[in-house]
Amino acid sequence: MLNSSIKSALLSLGLSEHDSTVYLELARLGATTSGPLITKTQLHRNVVYTSLEHLVDLKYVLETQERGKKRFVVADPSIITRDFEEKLTVANEISKEISTIAKLESQEISIHQGNEEYLTLLTGLIRMLPKDGTKYVLGTGGEDFMDITMRPVWKKYHQVARHQGIKIKMIAYESQRQAIANDVEKEGIYEVRYLPDEIENPAGTHIYPEAGVILNIIYSTPDQPVTAIRIKNRNLVSGQLNLFNNLWKIAEK
Repeated sequence: MLNSSIKSALLSLGLSEHDSTVYLELARLGATTSGPLITKTQLHRNVVYTSLEHLVDLKYVLETQERGKKRFVVADPSIITRDFEEKLTVANEISKEISTIAKLESQEISIHQGNEEYLTLLTGLIRMLPKDGTKYVLGTGGEDFMDITMRPVWKKYHQVARHQGIKIKMIAYESQRQAIANDVEKEGIYEVRYLPDEIENPAGTHIYPEAGVILNIIYSTPDQPVTAIRIKNRNLVSGQLNLFNNLWKIAEK
């Protein structure tokens, strides 16, 4: 390994620029006083003294006295490996401890467009739910959405849902009651309630509690494909599920 590469490696292990320079020159010189190090490194004497003190504290360098003068020599380099093995052990222990007291989960957001991606997304999320679990749907699209997106994927979507034993609780709007009776309720896996049309939302929300995921659905139209925004965030899921349950209480069967 070239000297520049060794120095870069020492820097990556946490040594400062000056400490790395002094350590490398000391390795080349062997046992020596500070004078030759000052000459070789061309660093100010105070900088060399400070680096030597730091390296001695790390046990990377050994310090002895000879005829009243301090002499320095590089310690067994394997000390570097042992040092970082000990730090890794401590880091692993700390990581485990933090994991037990912190409920951290990274947020994930992705966007999916078109019928094929939409079907893959829906069936994948259904398979993440436990057997006999429940999916929650707040709002559903009108005839354009049904014709353009849902009817083409309907059979495969419901095959997966039935195989998983999933039930779907849906809140729709009063003007959709007849259409839903024709298309949805006959599947036998839905429980539907209805809200007044004046609070209809042009987008829908699907909630998958056990997966920690919600989908925000922008319905397809003749001019644009269906778009699903997938958000993995358990706090958001909890809030949306709470909203769903409160609306469910006031919606009509």
